[in-house]
Amino acid sequence: MQTQDQAAATRKRKPTVKYPRIDWYQASKHMAFAIICGLVCGLGSIVLCLCVQWAHNMFVNHHWLIWTLPAMGVLEVLLYQWWKLPVDTTTESVINKIRTGKPITIVLAPAIILATAMSIFSGGSVGKEAGALQMGGSIGYNVGKPFHLRNVFYEREDGEMFANRYTAATGMAAAFSALFFSPLGSLMFIYELLHFQCLRYVVSMLVACFVAYYVARLSGIGDIIAKVTIPQIDWKIVGFCIIIGVACALGGTIFSFLVHLLHEISQRITKQYWIWTIIGGCAVTALVVSCGWWKFSGTGGELLNQTIMEPNVSWDFVPKMILSVLCLGLWFKGGEIMVSLCMGGLLGAACAAMTGCSPMFGAALGAMCFFAAFDRCPLGSFLMGCEIFGWAMAPMLAIGIFVAFMFSYPVGMYGAGIQLLITKDWIKVRSTFLGVEQQDVAVSNKGPIAMIDELATGVDEVMHTRSDAAVRKLESEVEAAQAARAEATQQHKKHEQHQSQTQK
Repeated sequence: MQTQDQAAATRKRKPTVKYPRIDWYQASKHMAFAIICGLVCGLGSIVLCLCVQWAHNMFVNHHWLIWTLPAMGVLEVLLYQWWKLPVDTTTESVINKIRTGKPITIVLAPAIILATAMSIFSGGSVGKEAGALQMGGSIGYNVGKPFHLRNVFYEREDGEMFANRYTAATGMAAAFSALFFSPLGSLMFIYELLHFQCLRYVVSMLVACFVAYYVARLSGIGDIIAKVTIPQIDWKIVGFCIIIGVACALGGTIFSFLVHLLHEISQRITKQYWIWTIIGGCAVTALVVSCGWWKFSGTGGELLNQTIMEPNVSWDFVPKMILSVLCLGLWFKGGEIMVSLCMGGLLGAACAAMTGCSPMFGAALGAMCFFAAFDRCPLGSFLMGCEIFGWAMAPMLAIGIFVAFMFSYPVGMYGAGIQLLITKDWIKVRSTFLGVEQQDVAVSNKGPIAMIDELATGVDEVMHTRSDAAVRKLESEVEAAQAARAEATQQHKKHEQHQSQTQK
């Protein structure tokens, strides 16, 4: 009887769920790190903006400084060599370091601030936002070291690699948030760049983004993009969004491809980077002076605001792209993001000529679509667009950015996008459970020249395959005709023999 009672009690007893225990001391350290990192990155963003604005004002007031651009490129190379930094350091290389959890030196922060200001001082067409990403990664990693951060759960231990990745990513998100006054979009942008790693620390990273945002907002220093009148959505606007999305997909793909192409060609020829800065500086100087492209120098922030506030249906996005590709592809220091927003704005305004819609609205939409296409980060671009231009623009942004993302190349300025990663993960699953041989579809580490070679090889194989197939088809038709003729001849002979036998 007692045994039955015990069995009944056992059946009624609810299973206990074991939750991971939280290390509240570590959690408080994470919050303290997020607040301090947000403060430092917000102040660093202000310093970067002030330096770049001073350099741009100097160039606007003294256009003769364009003749110093080749020499300024050489000084940037010497600066990086003096501070023992790799001269080929780019935003993409810093992001790859963060993805793999490698340390980032503190010297990178002042180096990229100074080098970006030097490029803009002499009229280079570079931005400062990607420089803010490098600065933020350096600040975040070095600010986080004294905290000795670990996992907030007792049952798990992340290790040093994860801590490096998390602290640097927090700094990048905070610096970008302060620059664009966009905490949600900046956080999502960094998550997309890091392929959604460090998700368990989303709260502390968001705190750092909002702290940096409020620091920059109180000072009023950052990239302030003008507002635009948002039209009511209808089928005409939907068609306009699709047109801009396709155009920006093509433009963003060409821009990132050309920059990577110049990087790879120059490195294959020689790694004496000062030679390439001289060549690039002379080319940009010649184009600006001979063609009068003075307004296309600098980050492009002022040009973007002018396009948003005043109609500008022209081909201005072409000279801006040419100058930016030459500067960034031939190793001048600076960023790619604001110049891409400017190119997208000019391209979006030009698309208004096809539909008769507002060029100012087209410029705002084109800026975010181009951004999504060239860096392959649609979610961050969408949230940034909503925070910058207003949430009433969300439907139009969703349509345009989706089209730009789907029509652009799967590998952007900073590596493989979400679409390619999902494809790669599906092939891993398929190879594990279905026994299918896994193939490497992530081409983010392949340069443009390798992709051109693969494309040419593929086209050649297709052409040969088609010609071989045509020959084989012709041969089979000839063989079939010969077989049919032989069979007809044989049947004719049998018929004659049958007739002769019948007559006998």
